[in-house]
Amino acid sequence: MNPDNKTLKILDELESLAEKDLNPQSGKLFSHTYDHGIHELKRLTIDAYLKYIDKTMLDFTVYPSILKMETDIVKFANKIFHNQEGVGNYTYGGTESIILAMKACREYFREKYGKTFIPKAVLPATAHPAFYKAALYLGYKVKVITDLGNDYVANADALNEVLDEDTVFVAASAPSYPYGTMDDIKGFSEIAQDKKLWLHVDACIGGFVLPFIERLGHRIDPFDFRLEGVTSLSADLHKYGYAPKGASLILYRDPEYRLGQIYVHSKWPGYPLVNTTVLSSRGAGPLAASWAIIKYLGIEGFTDLTRRIVSAKNKIINGLKKLNLDILGRPVSSIVAFTTWDYKVFQICDHMKKRGWYIQAQPGSKKLGFPPSIHLTIAPIHDAYAQEFLDNLAEVVHGLKSIEIDVGNILSALGITEESRPSDLKKKIDFIIDLLGIDKDTVSGEMSLINILIHEIEPDIVEYLLANIINRLFT
Repeated sequence: MNPDNKTLKILDELESLAEKDLNPQSGKLFSHTYDHGIHELKRLTIDAYLKYIDKTMLDFTVYPSILKMETDIVKFANKIFHNQEGVGNYTYGGTESIILAMKACREYFREKYGKTFIPKAVLPATAHPAFYKAALYLGYKVKVITDLGNDYVANADALNEVLDEDTVFVAASAPSYPYGTMDDIKGFSEIAQDKKLWLHVDACIGGFVLPFIERLGHRIDPFDFRLEGVTSLSADLHKYGYAPKGASLILYRDPEYRLGQIYVHSKWPGYPLVNTTVLSSRGAGPLAASWAIIKYLGIEGFTDLTRRIVSAKNKIINGLKKLNLDILGRPVSSIVAFTTWDYKVFQICDHMKKRGWYIQAQPGSKKLGFPPSIHLTIAPIHDAYAQEFLDNLAEVVHGLKSIEIDVGNILSALGITEESRPSDLKKKIDFIIDLLGIDKDTVSGEMSLINILIHEIEPDIVEYLLANIINRLFT
């Protein structure tokens, strides 16, 4: 086959594979993409990425430009988070940043209490699952702040209620992913200082929005290193830093806190391995793109984009209220969550998807007391699409018809009862998959029934079923 024809055939096949994918640049996705809508910046991002596509971040002695770019990015972030004396590193995502913070914390306290010390983390119920994942990997015990009040905010009193002598790590969200609400980070900071705890602020989704909302004159409660009790902070560049996926930052108040993050190994015949992050070999494309974006936008550019986010958010909130849809919590950043308080909320997601809009269903949990809801991550591009979105949403909401779903019968048919334990379902996985009609071709289709069941079923059983279903379906 002619090389040119071979190339075209592969590209055509990629186009075919992507036929069912939603377009991340359409302005119709309210999750997973953070589109700024600036054509020139998109072109720059791609060009910068491609310049470094063959380079690795593994060894800066080979590519010193990589160390320079990482340093420049960290300096920019430390400036906007008021951490002039601090340090940090570029990572491949918020989960990696959180894992590193929790590892650094564990090593810091093991220096004090010995290598066998088992640390405990306290997490608000709205904290990102990455903290639980990190705790599982690193051997932490976890205690959860379940008292969040009507605003879904973890406050200082609730934190004090769950602290004990083994607690060394506390997390707070700026803001939380499910509702866009900010925890009482000032109150947490005071407790962390008093009790000498490690306070990590998860600003992965808000880090590159909140400072600029504040710059626009809106009141934002302090959440960063201005608070003396904040030890570390994570912020994702691949969210509102507008970088390609695989771009985040972990920042520390002082180099002493970062020391436990760094991995070094010299007990082998090869070169001494030094890793500042979890991953070793890392493509430098996302780093170069992140650096170029920061150079292009600067403080003023990020502020202008954030102005468009705030405008879109205000339009959407006003539109939701006119449709008698309830906003959950007090959204402070770029996230808005709303609900109908019943399962119509999942119908809305399915019907909007048929119209080309992706809005993220949040099943919540009957057991944990979280309602079913819809999550919107608002990007600058949505300012131009907000009215079209609201018009389509109004048509869907006004056209909804009540449907009767006998959840009890469905659960009975699946063999799930209030007494069921995860292990009881091991032999029923294939039967459950068949009964629910789950396969690789339907995972991007209508999800109302699946979301209803996730809400109704005990979380431990949901986790067991999802792990086993994914394990069976995806090979």
